[in-house]
Amino acid sequence: MSYCTGKNIEIARGKAMKMLVIEKKPVGVVANRFGVNRSTIWRWHQKWQAQNSNKVLINHYRPNRKPGEYFRWDNVCWGIPSLSTAPKSPHTLSGDLIQLVLDVRSQLKRCAEVIWYHINSVLCIKISLSSVRRILKRHGRMDKPKHHRNRQYKGIPRPRILYPGDLVEIDTIHLFNPITKQKRYIYTVIDLYTRMAYARVYKELRPINSLNTIIEAEQYFGFRFRIVQSDNGLEFSKYFSDRLEKRGIKIRHTRLGRPNDNAHIERFNRTLQEECTGNYYLESESLKAMDDKILSYIDFYNYHRIHLGISYRTPSQMLQK
Repeated sequence: MSYCTGKNIEIARGKAMKMLVIEKKPVGVVANRFGVNRSTIWRWHQKWQAQNSNKVLINHYRPNRKPGEYFRWDNVCWGIPSLSTAPKSPHTLSGDLIQLVLDVRSQLKRCAEVIWYHINSVLCIKISLSSVRRILKRHGRMDKPKHHRNRQYKGIPRPRILYPGDLVEIDTIHLFNPITKQKRYIYTVIDLYTRMAYARVYKELRPINSLNTIIEAEQYFGFRFRIVQSDNGLEFSKYFSDRLEKRGIKIRHTRLGRPNDNAHIERFNRTLQEECTGNYYLESESLKAMDDKILSYIDFYNYHRIHLGISYRTPSQMLQK
């Protein structure tokens, strides 16, 4: 019982000590009252005496007064805190290292793998990945995984991705203004081999904007696109497909109601919203200002932000490889 961590456990121990010390009840009576062994009450009393060793309960100038009488009991700490069940191992991590992991988590706002890589490679501090995960989990900083039902998809076979441009995904993000009820549309592009990304923002959802984004992305990446994959949105209609085919780029549409077919671009859309644009926009932010902010983030994403899917490289390093 001394290792229990319930909220009312310390209160119960304090009541037991009051019966033993103030009411002068025998140890056996107190033990039967609280349903514990006599030795447990004795250990509680030893801990109670240790944590109140600095309390003055006897008035040496008035020896006839009983100890602990009147106001002196108010200064006594009655609750006995629970002991930690953590093992006393010589390999226990220091408090400074634990705080460092939490600080890096707050700074990067990434998963445990990226935090572990940053501490070991950038800060040159040796720590295991399991320790980083354990620290984040104990302090409530670990993202809860989303559980999906297992399904067997029988979709269109994807091409083998061996070189940059073998498969490029395109999608759109709809940003909503809660005041004016208007929308802005961010066209996003990602190459599956290098994970190079590109994005532009427009006021309208039109196929010509999708085409312009693909052309600008191809110039920005510096390599030719062979296959472009998109969903079945209106911005990727027949006009968009015909213009790509004239440029020698094949078009591939995902299945209806299957967002996992575009998993890479969907994950990039979430990252872009979390780290750059947010889920809505304000009217005070002009279209050009938002476009400049997105392009600045794209440079950071491609040249400085490491990725787990490409072995802790940046997309630019993957392109050089």
